[in-house]
Amino acid sequence: MLTRRDIIIKWSSYAAACLLLLLLFALLLRDVELFGVRMFLPPLFVGVVASMEDARAGTIFGLACGVLCDLTTAGTFPCVYTLAFTLAAMACSALAKSVLQPGVLCSVAVTALTFLFVDMLNMLALFLRQRASFGAMALLAVQETVVSCLFLIVCHPVLWMLHRKFTL
Repeated sequence: MLTRRDIIIKWSSYAAACLLLLLLFALLLRDVELFGVRMFLPPLFVGVVASMEDARAGTIFGLACGVLCDLTTAGTFPCVYTLAFTLAAMACSALAKSVLQPGVLCSVAVTALTFLFVDMLNMLALFLRQRASFGAMALLAVQETVVSCLFLIVCHPVLWMLHRKFTL
C-alpha cells in the first residue's frame, strides 16, 4: 500500500516522464512525416498508463491528459480529447486486466484502442459537419495509429520502468 506521499511522487513522476518524452519528441521528431502523417503522442501515454494502473487511477490519468490536450490542441469539437481519453482509459484498463498480459503487445493493443476512440469521435464529428468520406478518414486514422505506435519503442520502457518502481 502506497502512502499519500508515495502516490503524489508516483503520479508526479508519470507526469514528468510524459512531459520529458513530449519535449524529446518536439526537439527531435516534430516535423517528421511518415506516410503523410505526423505522430500524436498523448494517446500512447493514456493507453500505456491505463493498462498498467488500476481502473480508477488510469481513468483519472486519461481525464487529466484529455483536459490538457483540449486546452492545448485544436479538436473537431470541444472536449473531444477529454471524452475520448476518459472512455479509452476505462476500456484499456479493462482490456489489460482481463484479456491481455502486460507487456509490449498489450501496449500496442491499448494504444490502438485509444486511437480508435479518438479517431471515431473525430470521424463522427467530421461526417456530421461536412459529410467527409469515411474511407479517407479511416485510412488516415490507421496511418496515424501505425506511425504513432513507432514511438512506443521509447515510451513503453520508460513508463514500464516507472510502474515497476512504484509497484514492486
